[in-house]
Amino acid sequence: MNKISLIDEDNNLMDRITDFIVGDNSFFVVSKHNDLLSFFKKPPAGVDIIITKLLPVYDIKNSPYHSLKDKFSTAKILVVTHLEYANRSFETLKMGADGFCLKSDTLNELKSGLHSLLSSGNYVSNSVLPYVIDSIRAKSIFERENVLTPKENQIVKFVCEGQSYKMIASKTNLSVDGVRYHLQRIYRKLEINSKVELVAIALS
Repeated sequence: MNKISLIDEDNNLMDRITDFIVGDNSFFVVSKHNDLLSFFKKPPAGVDIIITKLLPVYDIKNSPYHSLKDKFSTAKILVVTHLEYANRSFETLKMGADGFCLKSDTLNELKSGLHSLLSSGNYVSNSVLPYVIDSIRAKSIFERENVLTPKENQIVKFVCEGQSYKMIASKTNLSVDGVRYHLQRIYRKLEINSKVELVAIALS
């Protein structure tokens, strides 16, 4: 039987998942935690799958998904989040998660995803797939020669370093509004909508 740990502030969701999984002899919920800190304070032994909410990533090289992998090297990480964060699926998978689905997906879809994680090592739900494809397309555009101007490439570099608009403006001899204008041009060229997507594409 495969051991599952749940990390989410939504206790009702964790209870629903637990009750549903009870009916499948393949899985057993061994722990529930509201955040990553409490999870690491009392880590379960031999966990096979960690179902977690979308975790904040402040440092590309030290993502919380890498921390989970360091502690549970054989465990699969499935991120379950709201539709509004679906555009972060590419970034999240790149940061070390093994699967990504939405809270609006059915419990049967979730169970199918758990089996897929164990059999193939990864899973992206049908509701998330279009966002992953959009990110791959944007990455392809980004890698084409001369898509971005030298100034735009410079701004992308500073954004990836986590610099503020004010800092970028100072280093590029632009106004803060000028930086915003250039970023909007970059988003349009790459067919993306946010800095999160830009960083994920530029650093992958």
